[in-house]
Amino acid sequence: MKSPKTKVVDFRQAQEDLRDTLRQGMLDAATRLLTDEGPTALTVRRVADAVNCSTTLLYSLFGGKDGLANELYLEGFARLKTEFEAASASSARKKTDKNGLARILLHARVYHDYAKRNPGYYMVMFGDAIAGFVPPLESRKQAWESLAVLIESFDACMKNGALPPSNPTAAARLLWAAMHGAISLELKGYYLKTERADELFNAAVNAILRSLQMQPEQPASRQSP
Repeated sequence: MKSPKTKVVDFRQAQEDLRDTLRQGMLDAATRLLTDEGPTALTVRRVADAVNCSTTLLYSLFGGKDGLANELYLEGFARLKTEFEAASASSARKKTDKNGLARILLHARVYHDYAKRNPGYYMVMFGDAIAGFVPPLESRKQAWESLAVLIESFDACMKNGALPPSNPTAAARLLWAAMHGAISLELKGYYLKTERADELFNAAVNAILRSLQMQPEQPASRQSP
């Protein structure tokens, strides 16, 4: 009878697995602090204490507070992308959008709801939460990819005639700027009533869509004297 083989321990792999586990635990702790107490609670010491480790270990895993902030920044956009994709899938199953504009309005609602439900993440994503944190260029490119669904929606509307042909990326950026402006005012408490904030957001979105629906004026042709 053959004896069972003894499992060989790969020390390097075990170290890497432990490192990944610790890293994820720290990110989970940072997320809890961010969502439960807000951005002011997001300090290296608080995160380290939450997982009962030294700040030195956190620095070794993330390279400091900026490294941790960058991970939360990317996580925020990844969560937003997931919500966009879920909304798109649901809309496609219902097949109620005839010209594509309803899909843009749906994505606007998803964006607004996400910001209201995740104000801490939203503030990290757009630079208000962590003083001095500037996302690296590669992270900013990855973040913009999360908003690609807006570009796709505008492109579809321009192809099916719901909107005049133009640059779908520029249209998506224009809508994003309007949405972000309204949400920033809301999250910073400039509106005392929730319904006023909702009215402003919806008005901003509709104003952008109306402006994009207007055909650009053609220059008058010059006539010979």
